Amino acid sequence: MVTESEILKFIRSRKYSPMTAEELAGRLDVPPSEREEFRRLVRELEFAGELVEVKKRRLADPERVDLVVGTLLCNPRGFGFLRPVRERDGEDRYVTGENMSSAMHGDLVVARMPPSLRPRPGQTGRRRERPGGRGRGAFEPEIQVVSVLRRARTEIVGTLRQEGHVRVVIPDDPRLFRDVVVAQGDEGGAREDDKVAVRITVWPTRHISPAGEITAVFGPRGQLEAERLSVVREFNLRMDFPPEVVSAAEALPQHVEPSDLAGRQDLTDETIFTIDPPDARDFDDAVSLRRIAAGGWDLGVHIADVSHYVPADGAIDLEARARGTSVYLPGQVLPMLPEKLSNGLCSLRPHEIRLTKTVRMKFAADGNVRGAEIFPSFIRSVRRFNYDEVQEVLDGGRLPEGEEPLAALLRTMNELAELLRQERRVRGMLEMDIPEAHILTDEKGTTIGVELRRGNASHRLIEQFMLAANEAVANDLLKHKLPYLARAHDEPEEKAIDEFRDMARALGHTLPSPGTRQQIQRFLARTAGKPEAPVLNYLLLRSMKIATYVAEDKPHYAIAAPHYLHFTSPIRRYPDLLAHRILQESWSGRLRDSKRRDWWTQNLPAWTTRSTETERTADEAERAITTRRLLEFVAQRKEPMKALITAAENYGLRVQVCDYLLGGIVRMSTFSDGYYRVNRERGSLTGPGRREYKVGQTISVRVLRYDPFKHQIEFEVQNEK
Repeated sequence: MVTESEILKFIRSRKYSPMTAEELAGRLDVPPSEREEFRRLVRELEFAGELVEVKKRRLADPERVDLVVGTLLCNPRGFGFLRPVRERDGEDRYVTGENMSSAMHGDLVVARMPPSLRPRPGQTGRRRERPGGRGRGAFEPEIQVVSVLRRARTEIVGTLRQEGHVRVVIPDDPRLFRDVVVAQGDEGGAREDDKVAVRITVWPTRHISPAGEITAVFGPRGQLEAERLSVVREFNLRMDFPPEVVSAAEALPQHVEPSDLAGRQDLTDETIFTIDPPDARDFDDAVSLRRIAAGGWDLGVHIADVSHYVPADGAIDLEARARGTSVYLPGQVLPMLPEKLSNGLCSLRPHEIRLTKTVRMKFAADGNVRGAEIFPSFIRSVRRFNYDEVQEVLDGGRLPEGEEPLAALLRTMNELAELLRQERRVRGMLEMDIPEAHILTDEKGTTIGVELRRGNASHRLIEQFMLAANEAVANDLLKHKLPYLARAHDEPEEKAIDEFRDMARALGHTLPSPGTRQQIQRFLARTAGKPEAPVLNYLLLRSMKIATYVAEDKPHYAIAAPHYLHFTSPIRRYPDLLAHRILQESWSGRLRDSKRRDWWTQNLPAWTTRSTETERTADEAERAITTRRLLEFVAQRKEPMKALITAAENYGLRVQVCDYLLGGIVRMSTFSDGYYRVNRERGSLTGPGRREYKVGQTISVRVLRYDPFKHQIEFEVQNEK
């Protein structure tokens, strides 16, 4: 079979002139039996930006015909940026709304890019966290989309509205800035203000809006179930399990059977317990600890043995692979595994025997690891703790009578966790203080408040133990040269750190060059507790890369781990289940078969890529519904609220409401005392009498207006006179 490199070598040669895929197959002597695979390979090269189709479906080298393949990233204000697929094609490039052709946000497109915009040989095309620039310079040639290679979506979720004589669906995603026209008879029974899904039947052009027909009606906008269902549809989340998965789960035993215990270490006499959030339903990790004679510790981390019940490529495994992760929406969980496993057989519930994989680690008195072993086991948890209970003990509180030994053990665990934390800080671990907004609901699911949750000692205790276990498993797989998948986190780009340094300087703080982990650590320590600390932590987080799953050994920057993977949450994360399965096949001897090792090598790249994608989709869905619920809740507030200025822009201020972590804007037009100018070096707006609104400053704001369709909220400053 002809290879990718052979195809590209021929197409980039001087003697090549554009030809169709069939003509190319003939020139490369591809036999008829391999033509279908050849066409698939050519299509993959198009998606990778290595080939483009020109007139009469002929294939060409994109650089020779001034074309580039990339993803269109749109802005709600009607413009966008083209992000090239290939790194060497340069950074994101501005695209006007008029030059988008029929493309919409997220589409993979072919665009015409003048030679003057291509990076010179040796010049890097670095990605930017935020596409740079607010507009196209007058001197810069225009990027123009010429075709769409792959649609990001064929269905859009939004709200049905009557606009004059026309009915339109206003997309929930503001980056889809063109409303979809719905002709009479295509409403699917939907009423005005219903949340709906609309299938695109006519794609947009420069002068024509997209059109479509409604395929699903979720209910009135603002209704809790309608909003939840619309988010599930918008992000293509999987709710119900297919019949074959339900049947496979029902066929599993109700309890751990005696035959399952063979070949496992019996740890039921040890004091083992779980620590989870108060509202947790599945418990996949438990811990134990004892002092050893030499003055160190023997730490046990016991993880639910999901791989025992979920064989590779079975119905449950295939569904888990497709889901990739559990998704946590306010008032609802979309689990990766059927409930019989996630809340039953695999959940480490107290006083019930459960199958586990144990990571037993020995630490010296100073917290340095001295060794680790990993083995199959079974446990019986003695207690289910939640974080609040543990924190109360660590703060000096007591447990009920008879549980004093558990309280003492928790304090000892905290002592070790702090040692591990300090040791990891010496290595360069970054700790950013960024709270999370947790929506509080009543029994009907109505939002009744927001709770800001920050990590405390009880969270750090479990976090440090899980980090240690994940590192131990990573080291074990690498030591024995087993198939491997890392949880990787790359170093931030120099440009991103430089931009953060400039913003920190505007706030009166200095981050020395070049911005090493240790320098960032000291910076965070110096700014901790200051009024501007929250915005500095937020901006620093934005400068970081996003962690991914990869089928190779790569370090994790933020936690300063040279080798790291995910192992401790196999109930809710597919990569963890894969790590369990690799261990299982190593212990059983199956991985001694070279064909089985090849099977892993061939499949892990696709599985890690899929897991990264599903994780990001889950994060976006969780963030979307949380933000929308927050917007609805805050929009009803009549009283002034404290807000932190996070950016100064040409149009005004971007702010974050302190008690709800909700972002919004304050337009310059709302200032009644005169004209304000933006000062980017200082990160401020300056007005009459040298009045200044500066990034990091806390101000009092009140809700001015809320757009429930664009999911945007605007505020006005209180007492600004």
